[in-house]
Amino acid sequence: MSCAALVSLACFVPHMAAAEDLTEPDRIALLEQLEKIEKRSDDRVGGLYRRAIQDYRSAIRSDDATMDLYLKCLEKVQYEDEQRKTQEFREWKRKNKDNLNSASMRMALRHQLSWLLLSIEAARREGDVSELGSRAITHLDQIFDHADALKDHREILSQNALGSVFARAYKLNIKVKEWPKSALDIAQVYDKVVMPPLRQPGRVNSLRAAWKHRILHEGMTLEKWSERKGKTIGKKDAMRPPAFEKFLKETRPQLLWKMEVDCYEAGDQRASALRMLSHLEKHLTHKNAPEWIKKFQALIQPARDTEPSDSQDVATDQ
Repeated sequence: MSCAALVSLACFVPHMAAAEDLTEPDRIALLEQLEKIEKRSDDRVGGLYRRAIQDYRSAIRSDDATMDLYLKCLEKVQYEDEQRKTQEFREWKRKNKDNLNSASMRMALRHQLSWLLLSIEAARREGDVSELGSRAITHLDQIFDHADALKDHREILSQNALGSVFARAYKLNIKVKEWPKSALDIAQVYDKVVMPPLRQPGRVNSLRAAWKHRILHEGMTLEKWSERKGKTIGKKDAMRPPAFEKFLKETRPQLLWKMEVDCYEAGDQRASALRMLSHLEKHLTHKNAPEWIKKFQALIQPARDTEPSDSQDVATDQ
């Protein structure tokens, strides 16, 4: 119990003296009052969460409803809570009218709100997010289905949903261990949420499918949203951003290798070993090829017996 809690509870136990030990009646009185405070706190927090979830679910039904809630939350957090004048908020809306009326911005905010709802559910599960993987992938699929429209709003999509104005307006002071702050933390989404429950022999096919989905999503981030410097119409440099070209040459082979190692260690040894061998033959000039070869050798070699054999013991004794 914190010092502040003890001080706040002291008034309920008037016979307590500063230099005396707690008596059994003291302990009972303290625990009773603490239980009441805890219940009031839980009721208050639970009420806030219920109201927030209800409002979020209502707003997420359409882009326009999401924008309406966004404006209410932004006004509360950045104007009312900071005691700024209502006129200032109206002026801000007037200056940002075009952006606020943008269908793509409304869509981006809706995706952010959707991830916030999923984050709240992850918090309510107390860190057990093993059943949220498929929903996280669906969320990413929906973003990349509209990648062109959302290109100018990547900052919204990348923002920590638990730190957004949606969350701050409702004072959602929650943290979720091992949970990505946004859907665009793609590596975290797959490493922390999607893949862990799939790493077992009976689910290797799903694990490999998840890896392929991850590679697709990481590639699309660069393909759709990276700057295109090429200007020659019809030429390769005009078709692909340099960052995406680098991804195809360096990062994608690395991820494919990690996929096969992961599947091998999850139990699919024969098929993964054959794929790793084929991968090495195809990417011999890759900068990581020497490291891959060492890893492959370590995987397929049987574990050495460090215990001395009986014959060695006899020879030593002689």
